[in-house]
Amino acid sequence: MNQTDQYPQRYDDEISLVDLATTFIRRRRVFYAVFGGVVLLALLYVFFLATEVREYSTLVQLGEDNGKALEAPESVIASIESHWYPELLGEYRAKHDEKLPFEIKAVNPENTTLIKLSSEASPEQESEVKSHHQMLVDSITERQSDLLNRQKQELEQRVSSLREYLEELSGMEATGEAQAQLIQQRASMLSEIESMTTRIDKLEPSETLVVAREGLDNKGTSKALILSLAIALGGMVGIFAAFMAEFISQVRKVMADENT
Repeated sequence: MNQTDQYPQRYDDEISLVDLATTFIRRRRVFYAVFGGVVLLALLYVFFLATEVREYSTLVQLGEDNGKALEAPESVIASIESHWYPELLGEYRAKHDEKLPFEIKAVNPENTTLIKLSSEASPEQESEVKSHHQMLVDSITERQSDLLNRQKQELEQRVSSLREYLEELSGMEATGEAQAQLIQQRASMLSEIESMTTRIDKLEPSETLVVAREGLDNKGTSKALILSLAIALGGMVGIFAAFMAEFISQVRKVMADENT
């Protein structure tokens, strides 16, 4: 058995791990420069450009009549999205000649009569978020107040009519079966008046529970995540740059040999 059978033949164009390691060590300064540059850019972005993003929430409890909302939450949200919010955006654009820098979303938490307004913005915009949330809250509250007053007036008018009719019945006289029916009718009307009066007393106006409360979690991209990605990207780009530098060097060397 000859020596060539014992050891696999190596061709000139083969690249071994030793060659790769040698090339990387020789061009390590290129790697360090590129890696450091990428990480430095990430640090500058994190400390000077990246901003925290917080969620600001507003909660409004809708007015209630007999345990039910005066107006369906879906109707309130429709009014916000189709009327009050577009009007608010138009006023801001007319005043500042630019778009409102954050969005306001309106939702109805499941199985509640609450309206939740939410916006994601930087802490520097907190006062502006609170101001615009309050504008929508004022529109909701005004609408709820009108509905409550209207419902109260209707119930009071109903009670007043029942009492007038009851007085008329009280002045009537009857005998026998008619008297029994009259007494039963009076009792029914008294019960209805009492029920209506209780309903009026239990009318609940809308209530603003909180305006633009700041959430605890950062909704923006994590600074730690940005730095981690920068380190990984810097490593990959640095390695690529090191081998490209070696490739360019070898090409220049070959061209220089051919020209001599």
